[in-house]
Amino acid sequence: MAKKMDELLDSNYDGIEEYDNDLPRWWLYLFFITIAFSAFYISYYHFGPGTDGQPLALLDKEMQAHNAIVAKNEASTSVSSESAVEFITAAATDETKLAQGKEVYTAKCAACHADKGQGLVGPNLTDNAWIHGGTIPDMVRIVENGVLEKGMLAWKGVLKPEEINNVVAFLWSIRNTNVPGKAAEGDVIAE
Repeated sequence: MAKKMDELLDSNYDGIEEYDNDLPRWWLYLFFITIAFSAFYISYYHFGPGTDGQPLALLDKEMQAHNAIVAKNEASTSVSSESAVEFITAAATDETKLAQGKEVYTAKCAACHADKGQGLVGPNLTDNAWIHGGTIPDMVRIVENGVLEKGMLAWKGVLKPEEINNVVAFLWSIRNTNVPGKAAEGDVIAE
């Protein structure tokens, strides 16, 4: 006995009636193809050539290669403290570099440290008291790595090394100007 198309079942729930129709053939074929593809995919990418049957070992190998590249890039972009001191002390007298540093400061730092460095949420940068160290290498480290527990972001991946050095040169040039603002915080650093 052949089944009728659009045969209405006896079930009725809240006025919703249900038909007992078979799925379309194209849908069934597509479903079976995806099952066959998944079997191929799992066998090839998890147990196939080049994996040696160890997908996690392959992942570890790739992660080690990635971490080596990241470490190499970080080592090549970090500035030694001696070269940073030389660059920044020279840049602190170069009007072009100071202007570039002030531009970066205005765009990125003024929201927390105020327009002249007198401090809002962040500390006053115009006095000679520093919470996390007031030497040039300390300042570079703080700008690069941030101080997350105090709410300062790490700018290393956002700013270029030259921009970081220019903004530190600008900060170095405004220290000891004592712009009225937030009270001094931290330890006083001798000249």
